Amino acid sequence: MLQQAVGLYLEEAYGGDAPPPAVQARLAWPEGETIERVAGGGMFERVPADAPVAECERIRLRLGSRTYPHMKLGVDHVPNSDEWVLTVDSHDRQLLAAVDEGERPALEALLRHNAETKTRIERRWNEAGLPTFERYIRGRLAERRSAGGRGGA
Repeated sequence: MLQQAVGLYLEEAYGGDAPPPAVQARLAWPEGETIERVAGGGMFERVPADAPVAECERIRLRLGSRTYPHMKLGVDHVPNSDEWVLTVDSHDRQLLAAVDEGERPALEALLRHNAETKTRIERRWNEAGLPTFERYIRGRLAERRSAGGRGGA
């Protein structure tokens, strides 16, 4: 699943071009390896950093995009559950406080581009049936509707 998610991410983020060598190096793990083993290595960022993968709140892999090297593929633990969901972390909002007025239009264009890239990647994951937060929420809503309809008229 993680390899499929990475593949779709890279297609959207790099438009068919090969990612930079640093990104390719982060992806050098054996085919079929579990996320616990892969994310336990130094390529992934974990929160909390010293926790075993299964106890993390979120895991991040910096894959970047053609125009922004800091974008990350995320795997987030859904609170109060044993489920994990994929997300794209554009990791760019903190830049707003760091730019002056003259740089603001360029930054706003970058933020829009990052948001569009995030949307495309997450849409591809949804279409592929991968676990995204949107699919998680839709599933919970469907369960509630189903439970609410039981025993009725």
